[in-house]
Amino acid sequence: MKDDEKLSTKKKDKLTVISEMDELKVIANNHLLMKKYSEAIKAAEKIINLALDVKMDSLIREQEDFIASIYKIVETDKLALIILEDFETMKKKYEDLSKKNKFYDAHHLVENFKEKYGEYYNLNLIDSIDQFMKNEIKRWNYCKAEESTIKLLEPLEIQFSSYINTNNIPFAKDTLEKANKLLKSVNVDYIINKWKNFHSKYLEISKDHEFKDDFEKKLKIISFLTEEYKFKEAHSLLSLLIKISKEKGFIEYTTKLAAKKRYIEDAEGKYQKLLNDIVELDEKIKRNIKTEQYENAKENCIQIIKIARFIGKQDLIEKYEKRRDAMNIKMRDFNRFELLSNSVKRQSEIAENELNKEHFKEALAKYKDILNYIQEYFEE
Repeated sequence: MKDDEKLSTKKKDKLTVISEMDELKVIANNHLLMKKYSEAIKAAEKIINLALDVKMDSLIREQEDFIASIYKIVETDKLALIILEDFETMKKKYEDLSKKNKFYDAHHLVENFKEKYGEYYNLNLIDSIDQFMKNEIKRWNYCKAEESTIKLLEPLEIQFSSYINTNNIPFAKDTLEKANKLLKSVNVDYIINKWKNFHSKYLEISKDHEFKDDFEKKLKIISFLTEEYKFKEAHSLLSLLIKISKEKGFIEYTTKLAAKKRYIEDAEGKYQKLLNDIVELDEKIKRNIKTEQYENAKENCIQIIKIARFIGKQDLIEKYEKRRDAMNIKMRDFNRFELLSNSVKRQSEIAENELNKEHFKEALAKYKDILNYIQEYFEE
């Protein structure tokens, strides 16, 4: 009877111990969750002592493993603190290098950090490091893309310099436009500043180029004015260009402007000579008319018309075409009168000869012929 009671008591005691151990398990896990590692270990050690009493070896091993895992966590947390301290130092160096556009050095710093601790600790478990790494990956990918863009800019830089040096402004502008599209994805200060300087150089040279284009156009206008015998306007525009050339330092135009000045003066001299020729021919016409040399007067009119056409003097053309036509009329009248005069003289001589022979009838017939000639002349 007593043995049965003892057995019953033992069973009751074992159940009580197991129940207590279950409670201690809950307590230990709660301490672990709250990172109260020492309290969790103490609860596990109590479980082990109780398990020894009831000889539950499996539970003993379980709690020993539990305690071992806690020690591992503790060690890991200590490493995390060390990693965080090192991370803050690395992060500051990274930011300093980034400010200096030394992105490769900054990225190398991060890679060394990951290599140093990645084998022993999951860096993604630390939020601040995890977020930094994600941002750094994005930044690095951007840098690699940016590097490709910068490589594309290198041949454009060579082209731009070549076009500027050869004064090929349209091609230089086209190269700048291509570069500007690429520069939108570049954030490297020295690259951006370099192309800003290129742009400034382009604006300066293109401004001079546009000005020189206008300069060339004005030189052509001077030629046109000279050809139109508008010498006053040509001289005025030339003086303006000479002044601008000196102000702008366009040394290359010195020879051109001097040649243009000679061109105007030569044309002006030839023009004046032609005007003088017209005056002389006009004097000859007057003398021709006085001496009834209408053929010569007509030829001199024709000469003036040719000169007037050459120098574009429409008023002189019209004036001397009228005088030429007038000379034609005078020549016709003069010739008719000469013809009449010669006929009258001839018939008069014949009539006078007939009178001398006392051939009165024949003489009268000749005088009648003379009268008819004179009447016909005035009737025409």
